[in-house]
Amino acid sequence: MAADQSQPGQAAGDEQRACTACRGTGRVISGLGGTPNEVPCPWCEGTGRFIPGHDAQAARREAG
Repeated sequence: MAADQSQPGQAAGDEQRACTACRGTGRVISGLGGTPNEVPCPWCEGTGRFIPGHDAQAARREAG
């Protein structure tokens, strides 16, 4: 077995990759409510780095 075993859908070193949704900035433009607003990226939680296994929609499900 290889030393760099990863979970399915997760490559070795994922925690070091830039978030593709915000392109590593930690911010995205949300059109929610009709007016574009810059908000923290829900996929990386504003860190700008890929979070393995993170569910970006979990917070919205819990709140509503």
